[in-house]
Amino acid sequence: MKDSADIRKVNKHKIQKILWEGGQYTKQQLSVKTGLSIATCNTLLNEMEQSGEVTGEKRRLQDVGRESVCYRINEDFETFLCIYFELLDGERVLTLYLLSAVGNILEKSRKHLEVIDYDAVAAEIERVHGQHQNISQMIVGTPSIAENGVIRHSDIPELEDTALVKRLEQDFHIPVYMENDMHLKAYGYYRKCGREDETVTLANFPAHVLPGTASVHQGMILKGKNQFAGMVGFLPYGIQLEEELRVLEKSTCRPLVSKAVTAVIAVINPGIIVLTGNLLSKESLKWLRQDCLRYIPEEYMPVLVYENDLDGYYLEGMYQKALDLKGVIK
Repeated sequence: MKDSADIRKVNKHKIQKILWEGGQYTKQQLSVKTGLSIATCNTLLNEMEQSGEVTGEKRRLQDVGRESVCYRINEDFETFLCIYFELLDGERVLTLYLLSAVGNILEKSRKHLEVIDYDAVAAEIERVHGQHQNISQMIVGTPSIAENGVIRHSDIPELEDTALVKRLEQDFHIPVYMENDMHLKAYGYYRKCGREDETVTLANFPAHVLPGTASVHQGMILKGKNQFAGMVGFLPYGIQLEEELRVLEKSTCRPLVSKAVTAVIAVINPGIIVLTGNLLSKESLKWLRQDCLRYIPEEYMPVLVYENDLDGYYLEGMYQKALDLKGVIK
């Protein structure tokens, strides 16, 4: 059973979720949208205004009647630091976004580095943190398994076995959440384009890199016990891992891609599969559908779409995860 502090946090989160969408609302409007009483909204809004999280402005609605106080998020109150690293065509790239609580981009940097190890990540965070002391959360995306805050099976070898979450929290005293990049991209796509009751799968097929998928079911990322769920590169294709990496190029990848996607359909049964990666294109969807229909009944075939650029969904997933974590009761 939740205690009074938990109930207060849940109620506050209901108000925050409305205000994070942007715009201004009176306590009466927030009461209708959240289902909370006007008295509860009034108490929580007063507390949030006192802390600086929201600002209130007296306005006369529709130019008639007496003035009402309209509340909105104070974008100077807190920021979210989103940082991710990736291997693109053999180059190591470190990307950072600083977002306001309503998702506006306050700062962006993108660096190509020779090495991305803990020191490189921490140095970039230190640079931004020195200029913005109001960072309340850090969200980290990693091209690896993120097992209990530790990087495993990374595309970037120098980060292998790094206890990134623990070290960053010790050094910066800011809560850190780390997630596999595919999970965050899939979550971002789901929040931007999916339906609430839909299962969305993102499937990435890059050249000479083990493919991976991530699925979101009714708003929940399917991770498995060790965040290994969706790692279709480890399916039994009848060849050694080294050979699998070799055949992952446009001229030879079709059998492997088709088997991986067929397995995902049979096991996850998604409503939509978003294909990405430089092995595929929009033209690939035709042969991929044909190959899958050799095994999957047509009535169970999901919608197949191709997305070349997932950066927007990646950032959306990180931002939405930061908002989700603010409502978590510990």
